[in-house]
Amino acid sequence: MDISAYLVNAATRQMAETEAAEAEFAGVDALIAEADSDARDQGATVDGDSGPLTVDEQAEVDEAMRLVLGADEPARHNDGEVA
Repeated sequence: MDISAYLVNAATRQMAETEAAEAEFAGVDALIAEADSDARDQGATVDGDSGPLTVDEQAEVDEAMRLVLGADEPARHNDGEVA
């Protein structure tokens, strides 16, 4: 195999791997787009603190943290602390 054939083969393989990775993460991309849209729709609160989270909101935060940390890591509840 000459160099040009090798480069064409490598580029073709890389494109196929990229498409497979994009397909694998399409669901996560959709969740991020939905969250961005929801955040824009809600806007900022006036005082910056809307109080404690409801049970449903906390469940959504926990699910998001499981996506970030992985299913094996427990979600931590440290009020007032940044990750």
